[in-house]
Amino acid sequence: MTLLKKFQKYLAKKNTGDEIIQFSPPRSGSTLVYNILRDIFPEKTIRKTHQYAPDFSRHRIVVTYRHPLDCIASSLQRYGKPPSDIEINTQIKEFDENGIWDLLSLNKGSRPNVLLLRYEIFYNNFEYIFNNFEDFFSICIPVEQRQTISKKYNINTVYQSIQKYSDFNEFDEDRHWHGNHISKYKGKTYYYKQFFNRQQIAHLKNVYHDILMSFGYDE
Repeated sequence: MTLLKKFQKYLAKKNTGDEIIQFSPPRSGSTLVYNILRDIFPEKTIRKTHQYAPDFSRHRIVVTYRHPLDCIASSLQRYGKPPSDIEINTQIKEFDENGIWDLLSLNKGSRPNVLLLRYEIFYNNFEYIFNNFEDFFSICIPVEQRQTISKKYNINTVYQSIQKYSDFNEFDEDRHWHGNHISKYKGKTYYYKQFFNRQQIAHLKNVYHDILMSFGYDE
């Protein structure tokens, strides 16, 4: 191990403790970021969760967020459900129980232990993730490692690797990639506009009005 690598490892442990929390609502790019964290910090415990807990304040927290209507559309597809009014309301309840409203408190005030990553920016843009990690964790991610990770978790590479799973109930226990993890839209941003009808979009925007405003989704 080179002197630079030893120093980076020392800084990483000094600045983050032994555990990093990867928190997010479902379908917001959390599995990608979780795996990148694992590769960059192999000596640490990376806890991936959709349930926010008060004790997280003692740790560094990496949060991913995405336009909530895209999250709901993606969630319906992972379960193979149609965008019916009944199924949409079922998803709203599921997201209520899986951290979506905690985003509001995390986006208020100065929180030096919280890093917020916007899906619409890091979609097909690993450099955004790497640069934010360097600033947040006070580390250096070498060009070679950036290239290796970018190639390893390219959306098409991951898409091919999960074709062996028949549905979302089958998954890679180590990396957390599920069947149907990547939809036919390949993670595209703002595709909810084609997925839902006009009335459904109005309903969902009303439900998530506060989140849309807080995070600047006011298109």
